[in-house]
Amino acid sequence: MSTTSTAPAPATTVAVRLTGLARVDTGRTGTGSGRTDTGSGRADTGSGGLDTAPGRLDVVPVAAPEPGPGEVLVRVTAVGLCGTDLAVRSGARPVPELPWTVGHEGGGRVVAVGAGVDPGRVGEIVVVEPNLACGRCRFCVAGRTSACPDRRSLGVNAPGLLAGLVAVPAGYAHALPAGLDPATAERVVACVEPWVVTRAALRRAAPEPGSRCLVVGAGSQGTLLCLSLLAAGHVPVVAEPHDGRRRRAVDLGAEELVPGEVFGTVFETSGAPAAWPTAVAAVDRAGTLLLIGQHDGESPVNTHDLVQRQVTVTGSLIYDHPGDFAGALADLPAVADALVGLMEPEPFAPDRAAAAFDAVATADRKVWLAP
Repeated sequence: MSTTSTAPAPATTVAVRLTGLARVDTGRTGTGSGRTDTGSGRADTGSGGLDTAPGRLDVVPVAAPEPGPGEVLVRVTAVGLCGTDLAVRSGARPVPELPWTVGHEGGGRVVAVGAGVDPGRVGEIVVVEPNLACGRCRFCVAGRTSACPDRRSLGVNAPGLLAGLVAVPAGYAHALPAGLDPATAERVVACVEPWVVTRAALRRAAPEPGSRCLVVGAGSQGTLLCLSLLAAGHVPVVAEPHDGRRRRAVDLGAEELVPGEVFGTVFETSGAPAAWPTAVAAVDRAGTLLLIGQHDGESPVNTHDLVQRQVTVTGSLIYDHPGDFAGALADLPAVADALVGLMEPEPFAPDRAAAAFDAVATADRKVWLAP
């Protein structure tokens, strides 16, 4: 195998694993966007990987990966956590096997490349696009890779990113723009992927220029959406019961919802069943309700009301390759500092992974780990 690297990769390292507990078969819950694996159908992990079974997290030694043909080896510097990771940990989202490596929001520095990859990529700071489509189905051919039925997701149906070293397809390891402060770049990779999700949602909703848009839920995804709306010249208005999260969105530039106001575009980001009535009631006639958050529970739908008001209800799942990531990264320098400001000031270490997972539900900033 031909590999170019900055230094020999270690043969073994440590990994954090969830082990020893039975799967909790509760069915899928609200988890946000789906994720994907490598073009070779794998994401090798090592050097501090977070392998999970529902429940307990343990630090254990693992074999360090090597990049295969068309792959790069990334030394991971930051991984963000979201509801998808919590669902995998709990067993609500079944995984192919146990133990299992979670994590899909992250990146780091390229330390080696496999055959067929430009050796000049060694040293790049990259964010990993964690959803890979087959590239052959009718959806992929049409540019809707997010709808690919064979799409694989890092941390969900392929091993994830919460590891010290990961081997991923070179085409899904996107170099951050030159000129970013390296310390900022190595940290912000934990927040780029969910930010791209919000930009794709905004592209699909296509609100009127400069319009006021309601964001239901000001958790990590909702706050990132507020940032995307502001950057595009819109006025985000938030509906959020959590005081800390609501204040953070307002500090960013959003406004609080005034009861009775209606909007041409409403984004539901929380995935909470209780948020559905607020979202539906706030859509203006001939308006659009775009759903980003997900849950498997039942939501009451009054079709008479929706038809009479001519409301368009649509779902927005992740993003489409390669355009959404490419466009976002071109704009990243303008918002990188703001993204870092939405993250917890300090990362969790791998040996505190359980505490990091527990913190996600109530944190008003993005929780992340430094493997």
